[in-house]
Amino acid sequence: MGRYLIYGAGAIGSVFGGMLAAAGHQVDLVGRSPHMDAIVRKGLVIDGLLGNHVIRDLRAFTDLAGLERKPAVTAVFVSVKSSDTDDTVRRLARSGLVGDKTLVVSLQNGLGNLELIREVFGRERSFGGRVIFGAQMTEPGHIHVSVWADKVLIGGPAEDPAAEKEGMKAGGELARVLTLSGIETAVEKNIEAALWGKVLYNVGLNPLSALLEVPYGELGRQENARRLLISLTEEAFAVASGETDLPWDTSGEYLELFFSRLLPATESHLSSMLQDLERGRATEIDAITGQVIRRAEALDLPVPVNRVIYDLVKAKVAAVKRSQPVNGEQ
Repeated sequence: MGRYLIYGAGAIGSVFGGMLAAAGHQVDLVGRSPHMDAIVRKGLVIDGLLGNHVIRDLRAFTDLAGLERKPAVTAVFVSVKSSDTDDTVRRLARSGLVGDKTLVVSLQNGLGNLELIREVFGRERSFGGRVIFGAQMTEPGHIHVSVWADKVLIGGPAEDPAAEKEGMKAGGELARVLTLSGIETAVEKNIEAALWGKVLYNVGLNPLSALLEVPYGELGRQENARRLLISLTEEAFAVASGETDLPWDTSGEYLELFFSRLLPATESHLSSMLQDLERGRATEIDAITGQVIRRAEALDLPVPVNRVIYDLVKAKVAAVKRSQPVNGEQ
């Protein structure tokens, strides 16, 4: 049995940690105090599409200071907001918890996270994870898994044949452990393409759900929103095609999959961006739409619809902040 550290144990991170712990692995969670406090008091409840579980054999912390250095950590799962990735990986590097053989895995939205992890820990131990299931924290200590669109994909080094072989071996073992723990996972050789696939899924749904305050299914049914979904995806597809080899030849081929399978599987889901707005937290618009825009500029590709949606989300974030009480005033 291995030891696993979940850094940023919100809804998604808690699912990974909880299922690993339920399978008998040692798991340390690091997250926000209300959620960690509830887990310490009464355990972690996970219900929904992965079954009903109450996991009490978990250790929960609000920072890294209380964690023992031994036994060695098998893998660290990074599940913080993308804006916090740089600070997080540097904290982990200073902590002494990440050993020479510890894998560091991003379970985050958007692009750019894996690159930051590689800068600190090197390509050999750095892995990206494509997570396309949905979970919500209904209350501290309670996670509901409401959406399962596809299995988790993880992948890492592809710099040279030797590193790729070792990376596929390590990734394959981690995928096996997760699958046996109840989270179906496969190793993916071209993880960059898989991460772009998640962006193609998110680039329309996440910001439009936040702006219109509706679940994903409404975006596919309403004519104007559906047209925006298509335009946002087509622009992002052109950028992705300029960076990597996608498994779809055209944006039309991807959109057929999106509307026939991916969207119906997640039609009741509210975007994490909307949940962030409701809680007054920073959104991940920069890691999703912002990355599409920056990469489009490097390729000299136009993405006008993505630029408008980016500005609208930024404007809504500013408006929400202005409407919030100051110093506790109502």
